[in-house]
Amino acid sequence: MLSGSAGVSSGVNSYGNDRNDIEYANESGIFHADYKKNDDLIQMLDSNKDNLKLEAMKRIIGMVAKGRDASNLFPAVVKNVVSKNIEIKKLVYVYLVRYAEEQQDLALLSISTFQRALKDPNQLIRASALRVLSSIRVTMIVPIVMLAIRDSASDMSPYVRKTAAHAIPKLYSLDPDQKNELTTVIEKLLSDRTTLVVGSAVMAFEEVCPERTDLIHKNYRKFCNLLVDVDEWGQVLIINMLTRYARTQFVDPNNDIHPTSDGTII
Repeated sequence: MLSGSAGVSSGVNSYGNDRNDIEYANESGIFHADYKKNDDLIQMLDSNKDNLKLEAMKRIIGMVAKGRDASNLFPAVVKNVVSKNIEIKKLVYVYLVRYAEEQQDLALLSISTFQRALKDPNQLIRASALRVLSSIRVTMIVPIVMLAIRDSASDMSPYVRKTAAHAIPKLYSLDPDQKNELTTVIEKLLSDRTTLVVGSAVMAFEEVCPERTDLIHKNYRKFCNLLVDVDEWGQVLIINMLTRYARTQFVDPNNDIHPTSDGTII
């Protein structure tokens, strides 16, 4: 496997998850909460005190991390999506990404909040909002998600652009009729020169429009040059794509080799 620096991927791991979230979780003791005292979580989430809400969200995310079912807390959690406290908001979004597909009706009530969050100064909030939106499997919000992906693909943050690439296959699986528009977004992401983005862009390309080899033509040399600095997950995707591309687009050099009557090769 090739190795190298992850470019601008500081703070973000190979799969688009923010390392800061993990560090925050460990430092805050989320994975060491007392899981036996969950009866008061709803009261804590309804409190006017941010410290109580934050403690409740730590415990809830701890439950999710341990594989415990916390879906019954969705109504109480989703109300805190409008919290001004950045730590609470981050944990609420982590929870919503996990349960938005199961609790679609309630998640739909917060669509306007997610749309506003897409303009938040914090890149983590913008990316989390897009992940939540793309996790709501309801066809009526397809235009909203499409607009969010298109805008996020032009975001100044590579992390948000990477998240947009990951949202593309989700929307395509929900509404294949969006293929043309999504292909346009993929073309834009494939031209990105950030190592954090290109692997995810290739993933979206392979999922939505692998037959569009014309989108690779102008980016082929760039992918070869950036390959050494892309994370391992992205390297696998790019190498597989480049291998398929080379087999279908390059002329076979053996076609020009012809044996003579005496067996020599000319």
